[in-house]
Amino acid sequence: MTTSIRRLGPGDEGLLASIAGEADDFDLPGASAPEPPLPPDEATAYLTDPSVLHWVAEEEGVLVAELLCHVLRLPSGNGRELLLYAIGVRSARRRRGVGTALVAEMLRWAREAGIHEVWVLADNPGAEAFYAAAGFVRGGEGEQGVVMVRRVPGDLGR
Repeated sequence: MTTSIRRLGPGDEGLLASIAGEADDFDLPGASAPEPPLPPDEATAYLTDPSVLHWVAEEEGVLVAELLCHVLRLPSGNGRELLLYAIGVRSARRRRGVGTALVAEMLRWAREAGIHEVWVLADNPGAEAFYAAAGFVRGGEGEQGVVMVRRVPGDLGR
């Protein structure tokens, strides 16, 4: 079966909404159920944002996987790095090389863009094993990341 990989862009708003509706099948971070799609204007803004890199893999016209990255501007060093925010492969299509192919496409893009470092937070042993097999290494000896979240209040006076 032939896998084609492409970056999402303007005109893919419908596909973006489909991905949100099927987020639980892709096993994305925090997605234990379908998620609401972005409103049309936000979807267009997302798809035209040059710092958002969202690739999809399709087999025979069927979406089977996705990979989302964000280009981060830095005040020093190389000036930019890439955050691999999420990768998801449909449960029925896992362990067939699709995720590896998406990572290879991301690395090809980064090399062409002159970005020298990609980082990801691996939040479970399976994810860590996948990223290690793709060439990622722990950031430092014994370094353990902790994900912390802070909600932004709707009314700053609260």
